[in-house]
Amino acid sequence: MNMNIKLLMNDFRKQAWKNTVLFVFMSLTVTLAASVVLMLSQLFLTINTMYETAKPAHFLQMHMGTVNQDDIDEFNEGFEGITHWQTVPMVTLYGDNIIVSTQDSTYSLADCRLDISFVRQNDGYDVLLDEKREPLSVKDGEIGVPIIMLDQFDISLGDTIYLRVNGVDKAFKVVTFVYDGSMNSTTCSSTRFLISDGDFDSIFGRIGETEYLIEAYFTDKSLASSYQTLYEQCDKNLPKNGQAISYTVIYLLSALTDILTAVVFVLAGVLMIVVVVICLRYVILAELEDDVVEIGTMKSIGIPEKGIENLYLSKIRILMVLACVTGFAFALLFLPKFTSHITRFFGEQPLEPVSVFLAVFMVVLLFFLILLFARKILKKIRTKSIVDLMVLNDGFGKRTRVTSGLYRRNKLSTNAAVGLFEIRNGYGIVFVLMAVITFLVMVPMRFLHTMQADEMVTYMGSPECDLLVEVMQGDALEERNSVLLKALAEKKENIESLDVQKRIRIQVLNADDEPVGVHVDTGFQAGKGIEYLKGTYPVRENEIALSYLLAEELGKKLGDTVSVSTVSKDYLFEVCGIYQDVTSGGKTAKTEYDFPEEKAEKYIYQLNLLDRQSVDDFSGILKNNLGTGYSVKSMDSFLDQILGGITARLSEAVCLIINIGIVLTIFLVLLFMELRVARTMHSLAEKKGIGIPFRAILLQELYPMLLLGAGGVIVGILLSELIGEVIVSALFSLLGLGITSIPFLGMSVDCVLLPVGLVVLLGVINTGVCQKIRKVDITRYFNQ
Repeated sequence: MNMNIKLLMNDFRKQAWKNTVLFVFMSLTVTLAASVVLMLSQLFLTINTMYETAKPAHFLQMHMGTVNQDDIDEFNEGFEGITHWQTVPMVTLYGDNIIVSTQDSTYSLADCRLDISFVRQNDGYDVLLDEKREPLSVKDGEIGVPIIMLDQFDISLGDTIYLRVNGVDKAFKVVTFVYDGSMNSTTCSSTRFLISDGDFDSIFGRIGETEYLIEAYFTDKSLASSYQTLYEQCDKNLPKNGQAISYTVIYLLSALTDILTAVVFVLAGVLMIVVVVICLRYVILAELEDDVVEIGTMKSIGIPEKGIENLYLSKIRILMVLACVTGFAFALLFLPKFTSHITRFFGEQPLEPVSVFLAVFMVVLLFFLILLFARKILKKIRTKSIVDLMVLNDGFGKRTRVTSGLYRRNKLSTNAAVGLFEIRNGYGIVFVLMAVITFLVMVPMRFLHTMQADEMVTYMGSPECDLLVEVMQGDALEERNSVLLKALAEKKENIESLDVQKRIRIQVLNADDEPVGVHVDTGFQAGKGIEYLKGTYPVRENEIALSYLLAEELGKKLGDTVSVSTVSKDYLFEVCGIYQDVTSGGKTAKTEYDFPEEKAEKYIYQLNLLDRQSVDDFSGILKNNLGTGYSVKSMDSFLDQILGGITARLSEAVCLIINIGIVLTIFLVLLFMELRVARTMHSLAEKKGIGIPFRAILLQELYPMLLLGAGGVIVGILLSELIGEVIVSALFSLLGLGITSIPFLGMSVDCVLLPVGLVVLLGVINTGVCQKIRKVDITRYFNQ
């Protein structure tokens, strides 16, 4: 035992640099693995704890217009399994009518990417909370601002918010920030400001649009689907002029940003594990190669092979134990940083014992995974006999036969030929490392740029255009549509193209011949301009395109027929295409037939302008001329509303991954070159001794590094393009949001510069390490 300890101490002193690098990589791997587990467990614990108090609805139907509460009550009383229901009134306003006054400035919320509603506090269900997740209460003249607004606007406690519309001029003092269980993500389309009961009564029905949330709660959340079907089939005129959302969708939208961030960290963790395994293999084999004689001596004096393996494994155990402790400590230290977004949007959540247990379990699992791999490598000791080790000096590295073919090639210089020959002497690790690092850095980068690309909207159920204008649901829809048509006619000299669609709600039969309510966009342009998973847009009146989630629910594929029921008639449509959609719960359809007998829910206009620079100006003029009851958004603001919060968070995570990739490249190549120069110093000294200039020696070392490094980078890029999309698409499929395929879009300059930079970095590191050759004392090696 004492001998083992002495041998280990000597090894740690002799191989300090190599062991330090290995320890750092192990620690980083543990830190990332533990951080991901802690982050995800804290995320779900935080949301679940918040939802215990906030109690978001199991089924939520948004409705703009009037409601008949007696009809709602009668329907709910007849549904078995319902435990509670309520109708929440809201006053929905445009941002232009909301003025924020701070100490330094005054501005409106006209640029807000979310629909803004003013509400009063609910009692017991769908409760708005403070940062400690306690129910909020505000007095007359006070207002609670939703926390998600702070990402776009600088609103502080003590600021004043003014409502100025239809002769109403009210001032509110910001006294708190609101944590909203139902609308706590920028991926939602709406947000809610909290005011007192008295202030709400004073503005309700006087300003803005009247909107309602019809909410239902069940003994089992899974009943929401059957409830929605019966709700939409009911012969009573139940309110449904708006989007229906289930508890699962609310939950996923709330957690989506942090889930995607965690996925990026998972990729970083995979990167670290792969790098540690490669590094570990190289370090162990290099150490065995250096200790060929010592291993042969131990075998010759009777030390069993397993005992020799355990001697080397003991060092790995010690390094890994220290790395596990250090990495876990850093994970706990950095946890507030990783969970800052969660705390910001869901309130404070103390570290729970279950989170610590799961993180410890992951660390232990990683510990045994590394040891298992190290043990497998060390079994190479059993493949060599005493004669191999001590007489033939046949070590554990790959032996290559010296050939002169390269030197005889007239097309290659001597330096290039020698460099290419050296490729077979261990440089394969550089190729593998650069391929792995490039792949796991490029995938998050390409994903981020895809989410930021304008074309992304075509993979989410909407065509790309300059301006998206909607005539919102509610009373006098047709009259407001006529006003919009007149306003657009007056501006026709600025419009390059104009497409209009009418959205209706109809019943279609699913696989069990049960009717399902579906939002359908109708008209000549319906379904055009979007990307399809299968098939294409409708070109005949008897064709219909289905969203992916709707096709799954109905059990339909291309060429199948769909039975459609309206108030006055039944139809049969042929499925011509399947597309992705994130609106209306992801269950929509598109057809050219316009169902003239059906009442429109809304009208959707897609405009392309002759001068794209004037989109904001044109949008502002339309808003001023139209007034309330319309949604006017540029495509940029539409994408920002849906994906802005996600891309901002992903951007931070991708920057972290890039930095990790660069640091790994530096340390690993340094480790490789330090070990290579140390092991080949004798031959390098011989080259210097026979008069080969340093520049030639440097080139002979540089050629294989750059060639295999560049090759690894190219392979990494190709892999990211070939299977990166598959990985990202599979992730979104698991989330069940209606998106199953995301091709990488928007190749940017940094996607080219980063790989080039990695190759340049290889050359710089190689050149720096090779400077040692200048200082080598060749007489010492010749004397040996």
